[in-house]
Amino acid sequence: MPLSKPSRGEHDAPCTSNPTGQQHLYLIFDDWPWGYSIRKLKLPPRSPHQPSLRPLEPHRPEHKRLPPPCICLEAPRELSMFFAAVGTNIIAAHPRNDFRNASVPECIMPIVDVRSLGVRIGPGLLYPVKPIFITVGDVEVFALDMGTFSVLSIKPLCSSHDWSWRDLTPPPIQSMDVTSVAVDSNGRTIFVSTDWATFTFDIINSEWKQSSDCPLPFVGSANYVQALDIFVGLSKDTIGHLCFCRNLDSAENVRPGKENLLSKDPAESHVTATLVYLGGSARFCLVQCVSITEGKSVNMRLEECDQLVKCVDEGGGNCGELDQLKKNADVGDGASGSMRQCGELADEQKKFVDEGDGASRCMHYRYLYRLTTFSLSFDSNGDLTTGETCVVQCYKVPKKVSDRIFLVNPVAFWL
Repeated sequence: MPLSKPSRGEHDAPCTSNPTGQQHLYLIFDDWPWGYSIRKLKLPPRSPHQPSLRPLEPHRPEHKRLPPPCICLEAPRELSMFFAAVGTNIIAAHPRNDFRNASVPECIMPIVDVRSLGVRIGPGLLYPVKPIFITVGDVEVFALDMGTFSVLSIKPLCSSHDWSWRDLTPPPIQSMDVTSVAVDSNGRTIFVSTDWATFTFDIINSEWKQSSDCPLPFVGSANYVQALDIFVGLSKDTIGHLCFCRNLDSAENVRPGKENLLSKDPAESHVTATLVYLGGSARFCLVQCVSITEGKSVNMRLEECDQLVKCVDEGGGNCGELDQLKKNADVGDGASGSMRQCGELADEQKKFVDEGDGASRCMHYRYLYRLTTFSLSFDSNGDLTTGETCVVQCYKVPKKVSDRIFLVNPVAFWL
């Protein structure tokens, strides 16, 4: 899936905070029968910057199992985009007005403190549709939805009755049109971009205005990196590359990163990705979902069969090549065997096309989360580079997740 737009209800909105205590990466999956599991991962330590020389051979990391869930939350499945994070808390802002599932009252919102693993119950959004969550500082999270804009503060208050979502000036755009979001370095202005323009929200004065006729250069959320005094995000123009700018009000100084950070393993196909900022030291983690097809597709097998028949008809060609083609196609000794196999494969291809996705399950798709942790710096030419600091870890996606989880970007928080 191309990185064309953020997930509906973008969960990886920028966070300018740096909570105290040891931080971890939290991944969320809807593999629990009643909702979601939260997995806690320790990322590798920061690697020193090395000269920009390519390694001799790319190393294929081990496909590891995820650690057991640190906590499970009951919430409607297939809606992972309704999670947000603020401070040390993960918020589950799912709609809870489904009368078929009355075990959880509507208009409540579980809030998990990842330090204590305690769960508080906060006020839920009223009839959320496709909210995009934007975190500002350690205590405020904004929700931009279809024609509504609201804010929740989790500051400790004397009266719990004052703790609720507060409606703000309605946005001039719909959440479904948003392609990118960012928070200015001063924490006072929220930038929201569409395909045709960029809008800003003044938090102090509660005012919306259009700041530019151009979109932000990012897809998803961008983060201000204080150590480099730049805004960094995934590029909307080149999939897998970063881009950066120094001023969100102007697109004149936008520059791309040097490296493509997506998997280069030919056995892996890109699905979705989320860029997670790891704090003030210019460290990031790219959480990429990739698919692996185990076994060969019908088209691949037909192509090998055609190559084998062509090789036999032309007099055998290179013996080693012919032997390899025979081995790949899994045919008998004679050409007649290969012809029968081709006929069977043609029938199988027709069945594959006729049955659609149901037949595709014989392909044995597996999914992985590929975590690439890196530090950013400028090289001698002023280009943004990882400086060969990338460390890659691969984890198997739980088998019991819903299919819809692969239609949105991975839910990942650094807390």
